[in-house]
Amino acid sequence: MLKFIFLIIINFSSLATAGDYLKGYKALEKGEYKKALFFLSYDANLGDDKAQYNLGIMYKKGLGVPVDHNEAFSWFFLSSNQGNILANYALGHSYYKGSGVKKNYQQALRSFEYAGIRGHPTSRLLIGNMYYNGQGVTKNYIIAHLWWRFAEDLNINGARQNIEMLEKKMSDEERYKTKDFYEMCMKETLYNCIKKINKL
Repeated sequence: MLKFIFLIIINFSSLATAGDYLKGYKALEKGEYKKALFFLSYDANLGDDKAQYNLGIMYKKGLGVPVDHNEAFSWFFLSSNQGNILANYALGHSYYKGSGVKKNYQQALRSFEYAGIRGHPTSRLLIGNMYYNGQGVTKNYIIAHLWWRFAEDLNINGARQNIEMLEKKMSDEERYKTKDFYEMCMKETLYNCIKKINKL
């Protein structure tokens, strides 16, 4: 059974602005949720994507606030629109499960693809799952296999087992195509490669 993993992100790269900006993250790390809520809410409302994502996690998990999936979705949505990779994964998960929003596999796939192309390992595994099961897309073993290979490249648990299971179901032609696509992807950016494959 696949576990969904959410991370609380803390960015200490700009220590020059440590002041109030880091107080919310430090409080969150220490489990001081009321203090974290105060500072993160301020930064999130000013448009900080990391604060928005972390605020979404607080509402999703009920950290210092009642669990509120609608509120969590709203913060994930705002953060993902600014390109936050973890927020895109969380948004995809919300659409996939129907958590705080109506279930929508196509929107989930878009969010997972955004995160997966930029290196989020679990998103890659989930995209493979969706192509394997035909969730929001036409069932496609070749593309499922490809995404699981991309997940395996990042050492995500379950990818190798999925690949081995799928290879027993694939024809020789499908296996050759998958190998060709994978080799093509290794010669250019993943973004460009996926664009080409999605047009096939």
